[in-house]
Amino acid sequence: MTDFVFLGPSLPAGEAAALHPAARILPPVGHGDLLRLGAGPDDRVLIVDGFFMHRPPVRHREILLLLERGVTVAGSSSMGALRAAELHTYGMRGVGDVFELYRDGVVTGDHEVAVVHGLGEDGYRSLSEPLVNIRIAVRAALRARAIGPEEGELLLAAAAEIPFRLLTWRSLALRAGAAMDRLRPWLRDHPIDAKADDARRLLRAAASGGPALRPAGPGDTPIEHVHTTYLEGWRSRYEQSDDVTERELLVALRVLHPGFAALHRARVLARFTGARPDDPGLEELALRTADRLGRSVPVPDGSWLTPDEADLPPAEATLRLLVRSLGAAETRQISPAMVPPELRRDDVLATARQAVTTAKAIQANLTRRQGRPARFRTEVVDAVLADRWGCDPAGLTAAAWDRGFRDLDQLRELAGFLIGYLRVLRPPWFPPIKPLEVVRR
Repeated sequence: MTDFVFLGPSLPAGEAAALHPAARILPPVGHGDLLRLGAGPDDRVLIVDGFFMHRPPVRHREILLLLERGVTVAGSSSMGALRAAELHTYGMRGVGDVFELYRDGVVTGDHEVAVVHGLGEDGYRSLSEPLVNIRIAVRAALRARAIGPEEGELLLAAAAEIPFRLLTWRSLALRAGAAMDRLRPWLRDHPIDAKADDARRLLRAAASGGPALRPAGPGDTPIEHVHTTYLEGWRSRYEQSDDVTERELLVALRVLHPGFAALHRARVLARFTGARPDDPGLEELALRTADRLGRSVPVPDGSWLTPDEADLPPAEATLRLLVRSLGAAETRQISPAMVPPELRRDDVLATARQAVTTAKAIQANLTRRQGRPARFRTEVVDAVLADRWGCDPAGLTAAAWDRGFRDLDQLRELAGFLIGYLRVLRPPWFPPIKPLEVVRR
C-alpha cells in the first residue's frame, strides 16, 4: 500500500514527512497527475494542495475514476477540502475545519483557500494569507470574546474585499483599523493556521490507519457515468504503460498504420447510419441516409474537399464530406474509443508501442545532441507526413481529416514526436488485419 500526498504551501514537506514517514510526498496536484499515479485499490491518495491558475486544476472525474477503482481518496486544507466537499457523497473523505466549511455551504468560492506561493525549490512557501484562515481565526476570537460581533463582521468584510494575491494580516490591518487592533493581541497568543492544522490531522489519521480513511462503499452514492469522452481523452494523454501513454499509442496507429484511414472511414459511417462497420452495404446506406437528411452534396463545397477532388464522383464526394466533418467533430479529445476494434489486438498494439518507444528514444537523443528540445520546422513536419501518406503537402489537411484528426494544427502537435523516427527509419510492419468488405464508389 502506498499513500500519495499532494502537498504545497499548506504545510512544509519536511513536517509532513515527519508526521507520516511512509508517505510519498508530491507537489500540489494538477490536472492529469492522478491519472499518472497508477494507484490501485490498496493505495490512498491524500490531497492537501492543488494548482488553481498556473496549471489546470484536478478534475472531478479524475477523482471519481480512482474512487470507482477502489482507491481511497481524502482531502483537507485547500484543494483537497474543496474537492472533498464536492465529492464526499461519492466516497471522497474530508478532514478538518476547512472541509466542513465547504461541505456545510458556509464558504463556496475557491478564492477562500487560494494563496500566492513560491516555487517548488522554495518549498511552495505561502506569500499571502488565505481568506479561510482569517475566517476561522475571527470565529475563534469571537468564541473567546476577544472581539465583538461587529468587529468580526468588519474584519471579514474587509478581508473579502482584498484580492487573494494581496491578502495578508498587514493588508487587512490597513483596512480594518481598530477591529484589527483588538484582534492582534489575541492572535499573537493564539496563532491560527487552519490549513496547516487540517493537513496535520489528515496525515496523522493516515499514519495511524484511522478507519475514517476508507474507500467508497455501500453507504456512498454509486459512481455512474464517469467514462465520458473527455475522461477517456485524459486517460489516453496521462496514463502510462512502460513509459508509453495511450495518447502516444493512438497517434502512432493513426499516423503509421496503413489501414487506419479505411477503418476510420467505416467506423464514422457506421456511427452515422447505425449499421456495422463491416456491413457490405455500408456506404450505400450512408448515401441514402445523407440524402434523406439533406446532407448529400453533389459537388465539393470548398470546406471539407480539396480543389484536387473537384472531379470526384458525387457519391464519393458525399462520403468524404461525411467522414471528414463527422470524424473531425469528435476529436477535441483523443480517446481509446477512437481506435477501431480491428487494431486493438495485442500484436498490433505491441508493434505500435515499440514504434513509440523508438521514436521517443530518437527524439531524446536529438534533444541531447542539440542541447534543447528537438523540434522540426513546420515544412519539414508536413513533408514527412505527406510522404508517409503518399499525398501532396497541400492535401495534408484532408489526409489528416481522413484519419480522424481535427485539423492540421492538431496533427502537427500530436504527431511531432514521430517525425525524427520517420526521417531515419522505415515505418513499422504491422500484422495483417482482415480487410473491411465495403462498397467502393
